[in-house]
Amino acid sequence: MKSMTRVLPKLNGEAHWGVAILAIIILLGVLVPLLSPFNPIRSAGDTFITPGMPHLFGTDQLGRDVFTRTFAAAQLDITLAVLGVAFPLVIGTFMGGVLGTTRNPVVSGAWLIIIDAINAFPFLAIVIGVVAMVGSGVQGLLIALAAVNWARYAKIARARALQLRDADFIHATQVLGYSRVQVLTRHILPNVYSESLAYGLSDFVIVIIAIAGLSFLGVGVRPPEAEWGAMISDGRPFLRQAWWITVFPGLTLSLTAIGVALLAQGLTNRSRGED
Repeated sequence: MKSMTRVLPKLNGEAHWGVAILAIIILLGVLVPLLSPFNPIRSAGDTFITPGMPHLFGTDQLGRDVFTRTFAAAQLDITLAVLGVAFPLVIGTFMGGVLGTTRNPVVSGAWLIIIDAINAFPFLAIVIGVVAMVGSGVQGLLIALAAVNWARYAKIARARALQLRDADFIHATQVLGYSRVQVLTRHILPNVYSESLAYGLSDFVIVIIAIAGLSFLGVGVRPPEAEWGAMISDGRPFLRQAWWITVFPGLTLSLTAIGVALLAQGLTNRSRGED
């Protein structure tokens, strides 16, 4: 409780709205699939039932309950986005921290070329290429995101580590006889990870939209799993006949992205001392 009271007052109005939106969507993502009488991947009745009781968001072209599928997709998409940010963040930040503190120009230069080469390609295009090689599905998505997105975190971490390695407190640790590993793990990386975490929150929006976009294109999560991008794609041919198949998952995806963006913006403003 004490830790919560220390964190919450630091959030400004934007961040509070972001937390509220995300909390509602996450809560519904947990409770709706658990409590709903309908299975998210099986038919629940007639096809194209308009929104109402008992199908709050109607049914799709296969008779599946869109309300249950939308929030089952929330659980999947948010989990994938968290993992899709966490893996590259840890890998890339560690690599960037090591490269930023090394004094070997050959090693540093070679890895910098690799990092810049990966970052030079459009993010979604290179992710699609990796998915095509390793295969679609949840595992393929996570491998692709980790294989591509680590380079962005590595570049951020390297720039921060370059600033830190000549700081007075780093020189003091070297005078005290700390090994390079101790300096890196105890003093460089903890300071570098704070920069990466700030970027990671903004990156979450890009990753969750990328996951939905890949599934929309048919190279992401495999059917019949409920996923926002796949649901939007499935409902596109029936947009005039049954708009709810596309609109409700699209709206939930948009609200999630807005919630994360508000949280990231609020924390950024707070760190800059803005109200």
